[in-house]
Amino acid sequence: MTVAEAPPLSPECTLAREPGYGAAHEECRRTDDIPLPHGGGILLQRRCGCACHRQAPPEP
Repeated sequence: MTVAEAPPLSPECTLAREPGYGAAHEECRRTDDIPLPHGGGILLQRRCGCACHRQAPPEP
């Protein structure tokens, strides 16, 4: 995924980048994509693009 394709940061993770607000990462709840029910793959809300939420690749 390139920087242009990365999902935007949540408000909590955007705030956590400011000095003194690092603990705001813990408040972020956008850890997964939320699909629109019966939407055929349309997303209601994208996951947060912050590196603190990136998952490790699945083991082979």
